[in-house]
Amino acid sequence: MGKVRPKKHAPFTDMTAMTDVAFLLLTFFIMTATFKSNDAEINTPTSISQIKVPDDKIMVISIDKDGKVYFGVDAQPVRVAMLDNIAQTKGITFTDLERNKFALQTSFGIPLNQLKPWLNMSKDQMNEVKQPGIPVDSTGTSELADWVYAARKADPMLRIALKGDNLAKFPVFKDVLANLQSQNINKFNLITGSEAAPAGFASEETTEE
Repeated sequence: MGKVRPKKHAPFTDMTAMTDVAFLLLTFFIMTATFKSNDAEINTPTSISQIKVPDDKIMVISIDKDGKVYFGVDAQPVRVAMLDNIAQTKGITFTDLERNKFALQTSFGIPLNQLKPWLNMSKDQMNEVKQPGIPVDSTGTSELADWVYAARKADPMLRIALKGDNLAKFPVFKDVLANLQSQNINKFNLITGSEAAPAGFASEETTEE
């Protein structure tokens, strides 16, 4: 009597675990991704300073070569809270969609009266808009001061950094400083490009209290 041979079956691999891992990785990359920014191109002056500007809990005021002023904070929750503070102060209402779009903006230069229409555009349209810059003036009562106040109210631990283009005119810097001084701010960081220190130069590291 011949031997009974079992039927051969095609090999089977359970892909459930691998699928779970793939979705976990996809979720991780989506949550941690940094969206492309439409920040203005700014060529900063160089410096031999070895002191690094902090990477977190920071608000950055940028001035491009045409004197346009841009503003941004580093954390998305702080951006939303900052927008809510501005809305409450100015009597403006923003939808959840507008708030979510604003949370993705690392920096912006849109006046308040143009902010809602801008946030209601598609992503491509938003990127195509030539931002006119945040209004500033020498009295220290312009919209830049409002944004600084709203940001510090959202996170009192925020530090301030100024980033100016090499070709920016001094009067604009003066107006920005006037806005900061109106908020009793006299201490801030300057963002510059790196430059090799001359021979024998000894840097003095300083820390903020």
